[in-house]
Amino acid sequence: MNLYVMRHGLAADSSPSGRDRDRPLTPEGILGVEEIGKTLQSQHKPTLARIVASTYLRAHHTAELMAGTLGAAAIPIETFSELEPDESPPLTLLRELATADADALLVGHHPMVIALLRMLVRDVAELPIGLHPGMLVGVARPSEPNAKAQLGGSFRVTTVLRPGR
Repeated sequence: MNLYVMRHGLAADSSPSGRDRDRPLTPEGILGVEEIGKTLQSQHKPTLARIVASTYLRAHHTAELMAGTLGAAAIPIETFSELEPDESPPLTLLRELATADADALLVGHHPMVIALLRMLVRDVAELPIGLHPGMLVGVARPSEPNAKAQLGGSFRVTTVLRPGR
């Protein structure tokens, strides 16, 4: 299983409603997300079974752009409040994704995505320092006999993609 964990693209500083959850992606953020999607598609050709995102506008829009770029627009984007900013890593959702043993894209916010990756990855030194807007980290669980039952510390980093590079 490959899990692609992404922080939403670069967002506007404010929204017309004044609510943080309604902040849209900036034009630069949109281009950065599309760039990441194209790079991921050309390097890994993921076969996504699920796309999950925060309920916030910028995360959902990031997931939509990634789905379109990866040729997965037919996959419905599932939203989870557990992926919102300042939430703990969504253990129930992660177990569900791991049990399915299929590729998935998860789009969330700082600092939850960093905490999630630190929990999943065996060697945290493989992780990038910080996860800036639009960055994606791909992790994979080795196909070892008891790997399916284990969640924490059972993944290795396979991909780190940054917009503009």
